Amino acid sequence: MLSRRTLIGKAAVGAAAALALGAARTGVASTRALRAAADDPPDDRNRPADDGDAQNASPPPAAAASAPADPVSPAAPPPWELVRPLVAGSVVAYGWRLGALSPVRDGSCVVTLENARGRAHRVHLCRNDGAPQGLVHTRRVDLVVMNEGHGDLPTEEPLAQAVAAVAHAVAANEATGAAGVLAELLPHAERVRRFAAADGTPAMEGKLR
Repeated sequence: MLSRRTLIGKAAVGAAAALALGAARTGVASTRALRAAADDPPDDRNRPADDGDAQNASPPPAAAASAPADPVSPAAPPPWELVRPLVAGSVVAYGWRLGALSPVRDGSCVVTLENARGRAHRVHLCRNDGAPQGLVHTRRVDLVVMNEGHGDLPTEEPLAQAVAAVAHAVAANEATGAAGVLAELLPHAERVRRFAAADGTPAMEGKLR
């Protein structure tokens, strides 16, 4: 039967061997190496001399502990403060509801309007730089209906009224508490310049749709 001191020495040597294996591996691999070393102790010929109190054994350094992963910055939430009191599901006009609001990406945030018949339209909220191109605009925001009509297709009156209702909400909020959001918006013409190909089609999926 092994003495308590001998067991301590064996455990310390096993931990040192595990560290040697773990230096080239991370995560689960390090855990498996540690278990393998504990189940299969190294050859006695490579074991440091035991002075009876396990003082010659190398204890595992504190640095061997797994370092916490770098925190990942969460995605910015949709700017609901820009359209309040509207929320997801709010009826805006003529049966059209606010289905969703995206975070600000690529110079705009997108309001999705839906109706009971399953139709949906995306309205990009862009910056009004003094030359708005959308169906409706406020002092600082241009509301562009993305129907692939390049500004030439007429908009149905019920949908136009729904977009106007969203614009009223934006107009009431754009001067108070939404400065950070507005600073991230780009004019629609600038977005077309950046994200559309020479033939006018979107160069990158989703940016102008």
